[in-house]
Amino acid sequence: MASTPKIIVFDDDPTGSQTVRGCPLLLEFSPSGLAAALADSSPLLFLLTNSRALETDEARLQLTQLCRRLRPLLDQLDRPWMVVSRGDSTLRGHTPLEHDVIRAELGPFHASLLVPAFPQGGRTTCQGVHLLHGQPLHQTPFSQDRRFSYPSSDLPVWLEHNSAGAIAAAQVIRLSSAVGLEQLQAGDWAVLDAAEPQDLDAIGSAVIAELAQGRRHLCQSAASLLNGLSGIRSRLLGPAELPSIQAGGVVLVGSHVPLTDQQLTALLEEPQCTGVEFSLDSDARDWPALTAELEVIRAQGRTPVLFSSRGERSGLSPQQQRQLASAMAQVVLGLEPPLGYVIAKGGTTSLTLLAEGLGFQQLRLLGQLQPGLSIVQPEQPHGRFGALPVVTFPGNLGDQDSLRRCWQQLEQLR
Repeated sequence: MASTPKIIVFDDDPTGSQTVRGCPLLLEFSPSGLAAALADSSPLLFLLTNSRALETDEARLQLTQLCRRLRPLLDQLDRPWMVVSRGDSTLRGHTPLEHDVIRAELGPFHASLLVPAFPQGGRTTCQGVHLLHGQPLHQTPFSQDRRFSYPSSDLPVWLEHNSAGAIAAAQVIRLSSAVGLEQLQAGDWAVLDAAEPQDLDAIGSAVIAELAQGRRHLCQSAASLLNGLSGIRSRLLGPAELPSIQAGGVVLVGSHVPLTDQQLTALLEEPQCTGVEFSLDSDARDWPALTAELEVIRAQGRTPVLFSSRGERSGLSPQQQRQLASAMAQVVLGLEPPLGYVIAKGGTTSLTLLAEGLGFQQLRLLGQLQPGLSIVQPEQPHGRFGALPVVTFPGNLGDQDSLRRCWQQLEQLR
């Protein structure tokens, strides 16, 4: 039996592998696909559910079906295993719903651990309170999310709010470090402080040690905990590890958080980048004209930036958001090869392009261009675009110039 555990990550957004590298990202969940991915030599397997973009009932159904396909494969696995429900470091998502489904379908588990710290992005937890660059998260725009708003950054209170009182804040255990995990009782909830990557490494090592002692905890975490669990250190890709890019690319912007608006504005200040707006009023008859507009920009030696109209998306349902992302992906896929790269800004935008647009079933994570900013390639080349590198760029990541710097990095690889 392999001694190192297999860490199965249910990723509610396709950008959660942003601190690790060299592992498979699965986009389709057939039994054969799951079995092959579980056999991969990497300690990590990401299942890209994109459940954050689903309504509550849709997320519950999808996750239940996936767990029931996975259960018999885990029963046959010849190595220890554990599960992480990877969620947003700014606390948006279906917690504790996803945790509850996983516990019911794949349990038993011992305690439940909430570890949302992502120091690479300025998200830290101190005395059980979650912060963004030192500011309580409920005081930031992220807490006003239309679907996942919350009134408190105190994580036990947040759990009580999200569970409609089923998880009592007073019963949630606050741990300042990994010390104390061994004292947790079956069914306990605990929130763990972390301010530096080393804190997450220590927590991950302690969770793995617990697994070796027969206590399999169920973790709800952001990306950074995965480094400590897997032993894969977070580092940026070196020049020799980056893909060779033979042609110009395209930037696709669907995210509508305020930070994305700032990053889009900064990118469009570049003389070599030209924006093309995709309006909600567009339909399939308009797509060829938009594709043609992108082609004209490419022929002029510049980079087209296709972005959805700013401000229009705030009232859209998750299904309408996915439809918008799919339509924008179709405009990009109408381009003629060669296409050197795609930068996809936003979780739903990224997954829709990769899974529905390009039809990829499994990806290989190459690593990070910038802290938290991943680049992936298909395991099998695309029929038209080959081994197309795609940057999956979270909507809430970076500073005002991060998108512009990402574009500059890729252009320098040509």
